[in-house]
Amino acid sequence: MQTLSYNTIIARSKKHLFGEMVGSNPSSKEGDGYDFSQIRPYMYGDNVKRIDWKQSTKTGQIQLRSFFEEKEITVYALGLMSGSIYFGIDRMKQEVMAEVVALLGFSAIKNSDFFSLALLSDKLLYERLLSKKEAMVREAIYKTLQSPVIAQQLNWNFIQHYALYRIKKPSLLFILSDFFEMPILDAIAKKHSVVVIKIRDHFEEKPTALGSFYIKDPTSLREEKVMLDAAIIKAYRVRQEQFDQHLQGYFKKQGIAQISLYTNEDPYIKLSSILREM
Repeated sequence: MQTLSYNTIIARSKKHLFGEMVGSNPSSKEGDGYDFSQIRPYMYGDNVKRIDWKQSTKTGQIQLRSFFEEKEITVYALGLMSGSIYFGIDRMKQEVMAEVVALLGFSAIKNSDFFSLALLSDKLLYERLLSKKEAMVREAIYKTLQSPVIAQQLNWNFIQHYALYRIKKPSLLFILSDFFEMPILDAIAKKHSVVVIKIRDHFEEKPTALGSFYIKDPTSLREEKVMLDAAIIKAYRVRQEQFDQHLQGYFKKQGIAQISLYTNEDPYIKLSSILREM
């Protein structure tokens, strides 16, 4: 298993730092005096800050909100720290999450946008208020990397309450999780521009036959003997595919953009290629 240290994550993220953040919170004043906006398809060379995530998700094509005067945006990252992220064949999911936080944070402050991180489970584990300082991003990376996650369980009602009432103004909200349970994001998506980053290991979706062995659930701490043979794996994959289809349908219905990231992928390459296409 590959592991990256705190300093390596910072160095690699800063080296690969990509340009402008996606999403925007446009004002209702147009540069030439008009107070309306136009939604049109994205064209190469357009400013990615004007992408309308909800319209893009609904239509299946990248849509641009034009004619609005741009202003500073606020970028929030919510790291959902369930015990299930303490897993990884290639890299630990928690480590990948920390690198995503680094990329989002350094990108935001490079563009002179405010950035904030909160780590949540069924309670608030860590919170750093909005800042444009590199020291804040470094602290956010460290806390994501080192936060104890064993036995942590998610409470979606608490997460929703935090996003609605703690984050007072409409913002660009990145939600980082493995999403192995159905989220509750309906109200959040109505207030904020939401992008979910689903962080998983390929083994979790497509396990291989390993025979009989004991496992300990990092969320419930329950130990049990399991059998991974061909028949069980086939049934598991069917259920997992059905769940993911339901999950994707839910995101689409709520106008939520989704990025899937696996532990064997370079977060910078995955995220930057998607953002550049948009």
